[in-house]
Amino acid sequence: MRGAKRKEERSDMTHHENLSMMDTVTTKYGRTSFVTVSRTLAIILVVIFFICLIATGLLVYSFTSTCPKNETRLGDAEQVSRTTSCSVQVKQEEAVSTTMRAVVTLPPPSTTFKTDGALDIDKDLDIRLPRSIKPRSYRLHLTPFLEQGNFTFHGKVTILVEVTKTCSNITLHAQDLIIDTVSVMDAGNNTVSIKDVRTVSAKQFLVIDLDEELVETNQYYVFVVFKGVLNDMLQGFYRSSYVENSVTRWIAATQFQATDARKAFPCFDEPALKAKFQISIARPKNMSSISNMRRMETSDHVDNLPGYAWDHYEESLPMSTYLVAFVVSDFQHISNGNCSIWARPSALSQAQYSVKIGPSILKYYEQFFGIEYPLPKLDMVAIPDFSAGAMENWGLITYREPVLLYENGVSSKSSLQRIAHVVAHELAHQWFGNLVTPAWWEDLWLNEGFATYVEFLGAHAVQPKWKDLDLFLVSELHESFTLDSLKSSHPISVKVYNPDEVNDIFDRISYSKGASIIRMMQHFLGQEVFHKGLNTYLKNRMYGSAEQDDLWYTLTQESQASKSLPDGTTVKQIMDTWTLQTGYPIVTAMRQPDRSVTLIQQRFLLDRDEQHEDDTLWWVPITILDSQDRQTNAWLSNVKETTVENALDADVSWFLINVNQTGYYRVNYEVENWKKLMNQLLGNGHVIFTPTNRAQMLDDALNLAFAGYLSYDVALNVTKYLVNEREYVAWKAALNNFEFLHNMLVRTAHFDKFKVYITALLQDFYEELGFKEASKEDPTRVLNRMEIINQACKLGVKDCVLQAVQQFQNWRNSANPDKENFINPDLRETVYCTAIGVGGLDEWDFAWSRYLKTNVATDKEILLSALACSKETWILSRYLEWSITDNSGIRKHDIARVFAAVSANPVGHDLAYKFLKSNWNRIREHLGPSSMSLSSLVRTSTAKFNTDEEVDDFKSFFQRKKEEFGIATRTAEQSIEQIEANTRWMKKHYQSIVNWLENFKNGYFNG
Repeated sequence: MRGAKRKEERSDMTHHENLSMMDTVTTKYGRTSFVTVSRTLAIILVVIFFICLIATGLLVYSFTSTCPKNETRLGDAEQVSRTTSCSVQVKQEEAVSTTMRAVVTLPPPSTTFKTDGALDIDKDLDIRLPRSIKPRSYRLHLTPFLEQGNFTFHGKVTILVEVTKTCSNITLHAQDLIIDTVSVMDAGNNTVSIKDVRTVSAKQFLVIDLDEELVETNQYYVFVVFKGVLNDMLQGFYRSSYVENSVTRWIAATQFQATDARKAFPCFDEPALKAKFQISIARPKNMSSISNMRRMETSDHVDNLPGYAWDHYEESLPMSTYLVAFVVSDFQHISNGNCSIWARPSALSQAQYSVKIGPSILKYYEQFFGIEYPLPKLDMVAIPDFSAGAMENWGLITYREPVLLYENGVSSKSSLQRIAHVVAHELAHQWFGNLVTPAWWEDLWLNEGFATYVEFLGAHAVQPKWKDLDLFLVSELHESFTLDSLKSSHPISVKVYNPDEVNDIFDRISYSKGASIIRMMQHFLGQEVFHKGLNTYLKNRMYGSAEQDDLWYTLTQESQASKSLPDGTTVKQIMDTWTLQTGYPIVTAMRQPDRSVTLIQQRFLLDRDEQHEDDTLWWVPITILDSQDRQTNAWLSNVKETTVENALDADVSWFLINVNQTGYYRVNYEVENWKKLMNQLLGNGHVIFTPTNRAQMLDDALNLAFAGYLSYDVALNVTKYLVNEREYVAWKAALNNFEFLHNMLVRTAHFDKFKVYITALLQDFYEELGFKEASKEDPTRVLNRMEIINQACKLGVKDCVLQAVQQFQNWRNSANPDKENFINPDLRETVYCTAIGVGGLDEWDFAWSRYLKTNVATDKEILLSALACSKETWILSRYLEWSITDNSGIRKHDIARVFAAVSANPVGHDLAYKFLKSNWNRIREHLGPSSMSLSSLVRTSTAKFNTDEEVDDFKSFFQRKKEEFGIATRTAEQSIEQIEANTRWMKKHYQSIVNWLENFKNGYFNG
């Protein structure tokens, strides 16, 4: 997911658990009995111990010197062979050709991915698996141990492989696993002699070298016995916990996307290498398990584990390893048809909304995609500790609790919208990503871009009053513009060379830009052509993999039949300019005397002065609307400049480019047309434009001014009409841009002038909305109330602050604050933040206590953010400290939320950055250096920098620690570019904005 959102550096500093693996017979823990011995006896025992140790070493040496290099598969579960033989030697081969031998077991490899230095993976070094072997099916047995102090798992896997090219080794993936036994057999149960087994740690390969060649087209069985750790890094096969009735309860769950299935079992861990999976999970008899498919049967565990049972699952459809999933827990579930929601028992009542909308969205997608949901069931599980927002595992979707669970009267109404979107996103993946999978991660955007776009359609289908199709602009399009304005952005389809880089592209470009260009394509192709092409693509590629060119080919066929594109033009020609190039264009439109419009494109960059170095061009779909309501469509077809003849009616006042901002580009005009648009906006004239076009004009104008394409006098004049604006999408676009101005000005002597202006814009709307919600209000009015009241309290509007403080105190004074909270759930974050901000330790401690006690995950999120609003530096410092302290009450997946909230506080921004620097090693160890949260910490703690000193300090820190940034490397480079732009902005525009604001008096402008 977004998900999964969105989704790493593997270094020798990765935190590993103590690998004192539990023997399969050691399953019970009880009171230990003690005995005493005399000093003489103790000395004798010690001497005997060392004699035994030396003897053992000699025996091992002799054994390894004489062991024949063959191995017979341990076939108890698969019934292929029951012979035994000497265990195979295992060799670990480092990328620098250092060879180290071990006997029987392979310790977890020390794997480092760096951004530079001698041990880098050179981009010429192929880290893809050889194509001489492909998997056909897996039989996987896993036994996780969830006893306190022994969070490990034992496993064995049999992989049926097919030889596509004669070869003498089998290469697959394994990471952080102890390999006990490896064997290979042919289809006739004959042992294939093994020469050696080794790992290539830089590639995370497990290589089985053979004494004979494998025959092309033949099939073989690869059998591996292994052990691993149920880690606490929220990756691979990991552990999570929750507390109920003062008892800590443990669960085991999975998160494999993108390259972490190899941490749970040896496998061919690439998305195109699909296979069928038959999974068996051992679990304590007082717990349950779930996996991708339905459970076939349950049997007793025969390996001296009387407290355990085996759950055996049906064989899956062909699928990628990253979509395999299983959960062992004591969760309970509720069902609606073939859809079930699983959660911890005390939270199950919060699953009613999800279990209602899940089947509805699923049914909508079956009609939209023209293909029935292919699995017999769908489980959705709320996991207490989860790194992503959600993950689309086929038939078993895992979620972070707040995006699946909703408590009426406690969770905000916006949580309903959030849940609908995340559920819709993950269900869209069941077709786009699971049924048809990208052949390699460079086309990740085919997964995430489509799921992000289609989620708006799915959410709209179940709750149309939220106006999701309009909200796409401020949720996705404008957000992607921000990142894509940087030179350090990347193409949607990007080459990736190691797992670090794979996880690095789970960002706004793959998700939001991907979704935005798909939305653009749907508009220029037309709904019918787009829909038919999509259906054909999925049906032709189902249960397989695809590249973006496969989709372009199908859509081109449909477009040629309907003549929806210019003659001789293919979808690939157009879309390659959007997927293979970085950035996006700004289209400058100039009106000509003969009713034509001249259009010029150039790449939009945060620093306009850098544009002369970039001659990137795109196929830009142009839509023109004039004041006479005439619309003209044209193409700016991969050329710098074109003129659209007869684009306007005679005597039109203004014209607008990019109607409803369906195209992925910004628009600039000559000042005269900007002024005419502004005049139309003032009064009540803005209603002639759609809310999405009003949002477009606001966002374009303010960003054009930031980059120097338009004067701030013009851009800020566009915002004056907001005193009469009541549509959420337009206000949200404005507030997103005002947030940047707020962050740049908040530490300056003229911030008061900014506060006066913004307060004047929203004062009437604030009074109209009020704190109290009316019955059956339009959902977008609820969103407006949340945004406007939050902005008013943030700016210190007296009435807002007083009401917030009073409501918070009433809550504190209630007889049972954990059960009696009458604060509007939609306004709780603002109320809590405001009261904590003007309060002291008592208010903070009260909120912290509520955080620890609440059973509602959405409430925990709100409280976590609000706790960062304190103005006491020592409290904020302590809060940051607690965020990286084990057992403090703050879960690992919430550390990024804490840092973001502290960084958003003007008092806390410098604290967060200094804390990041001084505790860098602790943070990396606590999160794991491959955690995507690290990127978030880097981005949020530097976002407000706007001085040369701050830029130099971060650049120096980054250079010193660059090898340790791992997955956060690209984020750091983007942050540097952004804060350098902030610094230039302060030098270029600060004074002109102050001058403009000084002209504002009592809500009116002079001149």
